[in-house]
Amino acid sequence: MDIPQPPEDIDLRNIIDKLAQFVARNGLEFEQMTKNKQKGNPKFQFLYGGEYFKYYQYKVSTEQAIFKQQQQLISIPPPTQIAVTEPNTWTASPVHLTAQQTIEIDHIIQQQDTLREQIKQSEQNLSAQHNVLMQQQQAAIEGAVAKCEAADLQREADDCGIVLTELNSILQPIIESCTKDSISNGKSWFLQHASTKQKSSCIVQCLLYRVLQSSTFPQKLHVIYLVNDLLHHSARKNACDLKDALELAVVPMFCNASIAATEEQKLKLDKLVKLWESKSNYLKSDTLEKLHNPIKSYQQYQSDQMAKYATEVASIADQTKITFEGYQSQHQAFVCHAMQQIMDLQQQRQTIEQQKPHIPLAEPPVTTQAQNSGIIPLETIQASLQQTIQSLSQSNMSNLNQQPPQQTFPIQAIGSQNSIMPEENFLQVNLNVPPPNMAVLPNIPPTITSNPLLEIQPPPNGIDTSAIFSLPPPGYLPPVGMFPDFSKPPPGFPPKPEVFLEDLMPTAPYYELPAGLMVPLVKLEDSEYKPLDPKDIRLPPPAPPSDRLLAAVDAFYSLPSHERPRDR
Repeated sequence: MDIPQPPEDIDLRNIIDKLAQFVARNGLEFEQMTKNKQKGNPKFQFLYGGEYFKYYQYKVSTEQAIFKQQQQLISIPPPTQIAVTEPNTWTASPVHLTAQQTIEIDHIIQQQDTLREQIKQSEQNLSAQHNVLMQQQQAAIEGAVAKCEAADLQREADDCGIVLTELNSILQPIIESCTKDSISNGKSWFLQHASTKQKSSCIVQCLLYRVLQSSTFPQKLHVIYLVNDLLHHSARKNACDLKDALELAVVPMFCNASIAATEEQKLKLDKLVKLWESKSNYLKSDTLEKLHNPIKSYQQYQSDQMAKYATEVASIADQTKITFEGYQSQHQAFVCHAMQQIMDLQQQRQTIEQQKPHIPLAEPPVTTQAQNSGIIPLETIQASLQQTIQSLSQSNMSNLNQQPPQQTFPIQAIGSQNSIMPEENFLQVNLNVPPPNMAVLPNIPPTITSNPLLEIQPPPNGIDTSAIFSLPPPGYLPPVGMFPDFSKPPPGFPPKPEVFLEDLMPTAPYYELPAGLMVPLVKLEDSEYKPLDPKDIRLPPPAPPSDRLLAAVDAFYSLPSHERPRDR
């Protein structure tokens, strides 16, 4: 299959490609909404079967295939992971949607399907309303044309001196019974009064009007029989004025009767046509040709009459157009509102799908190597060391007032195996003076332990770093100016303008405002139609366009490049 060629105009190609992407992702409702908004725009003629309609269809089908493939890739579950137990390894469960999230997503999908079904139903209702309006318009036009024809006929009869009531009294017996006597009397009256061209035209137009207004086929056929006798007399007597008037009226008479006739009734009309064709001096050849195409010929007659009374027909057409445009505007407003709700629901769905459930990480396993090897844990050693330092500090403070003699404090060398040490290994310590930088700790009774390895001496400088640096200094406050004041705008930026409620009140009528101003008034939980109060409509506060919006506009109108091709 040959691929349709894109337009040479870069802007037009960008419009087609971008619209095809949106239609592929949002459905044909977006295309219909674009048709309604861009009706009459020459750049969107491809939507109505223009020059690049095939290329647009090709792009839509291509984008739909790409979008469907992406959805399938997203819906494929990840491969099953086999958990391998390893020592000292933190494990985390794979991320899945919770049951609550699944229920919410299913509810959102149901709401979107309901809105799409409502859009489709609204389109069907609009189409049905259009058909009904066209039928009503046709009936109104036919009634208006008939009324105008009756007025013109009465005016023409008054001008030429023919009394229509007398003519109808002569014609009525022919329509009802169509006997030889009634036909003979009627023919004599018509030939007697059709003395001039104007009178002949008036009499024949009266016959045509009665045929068009008759409701049954026999009534129409009886008048046509009378016309046949008049044709025979005008051809035999060379009454050219009467013959010309009959030739103009016989086509709509015959076609109007033939359209609604049955097969048996059409046989009677065919006999008349054969009779007229056998008589070369009855009707012209082009008139006989029109009788063989009754539908086309009668449509042409109706078009001529509508053109004759164009003013009355245009008035009825304008009223129908206004009524349909009202229905159409209601449909478009509903479609826009429903599409906005579908987009909002889609954003909610994406937000829910992007939310990862909170799964706590497993605690690292506590090693039992120290328990198995007999080594004292580090935490126990630190706690015992702190308690020893506290007990020594307390004893030093209590001995300050007793002034005991100097004693020697044995310090056992680390790793020594002898419990009795030589004298040179003893250090002379003055217990009356506390060690330098010794922190005075609160009075906590020492914990007695039976393990000699826990009797570890204080550090050389007597500083408990864990107790000193675990908390900030008492009364510490950050200096003034260390952190910026976020309640004010940064330097160089003007302060946020104050918005008053009066500034947001629209001054134009509500039906001239953009439809988007009604969106904040429609709540998401509103599932049924609720009328809105125009007094609640507010203008949006003045705000500069966001960077995201500017970037989206630039991306939409940017030319394709190697980094940003359009076929992705």
